[in-house]
Amino acid sequence: MKFHAFVKLCSLLTVLRWDVVVAAVENVEISADGSIQEAAVVEAAAEEVETPPEKPIIDPKCPDRDHIIRCAGAYLDTNKNNKLDRSELQAAIDSLPWYAQGVLKILGSVDKMMKKCDVDKDDAISMDYDMSNNKEDCLATCFKRRAFKSSFFPECDL
Repeated sequence: MKFHAFVKLCSLLTVLRWDVVVAAVENVEISADGSIQEAAVVEAAAEEVETPPEKPIIDPKCPDRDHIIRCAGAYLDTNKNNKLDRSELQAAIDSLPWYAQGVLKILGSVDKMMKKCDVDKDDAISMDYDMSNNKEDCLATCFKRRAFKSSFFPECDL
């Protein structure tokens, strides 16, 4: 009886070990040059090549702050210093028709925008520091972001 239990145990161990060997072999691929790679690595590399980068979906009713920042940089930052200077903001507002300027009263005057958005008080709203440190005050609502976008760069899809 002990011998029979020992044989069962050995056969069970053999089966278990065989499963380990099969699992190990299933996770290995041999490339054309003869090198051995794990299948997971090969599959991950194939997925990286096949998957094109996804473009963020922009909700026209509620553009996100990052989208507004990218578009402001592309359309309003005329000197390309990665900041929206007071003069650039004023020039952008002045370039709008009078009826569109009225819509921007929602956002406030240039002074009011600078007070809310220029965290470091250098008279320019930087796209990186200021905009990442004023999320609660500057363009905090969908309504304000939509008004800003529709006024200055309605066609922007960056």
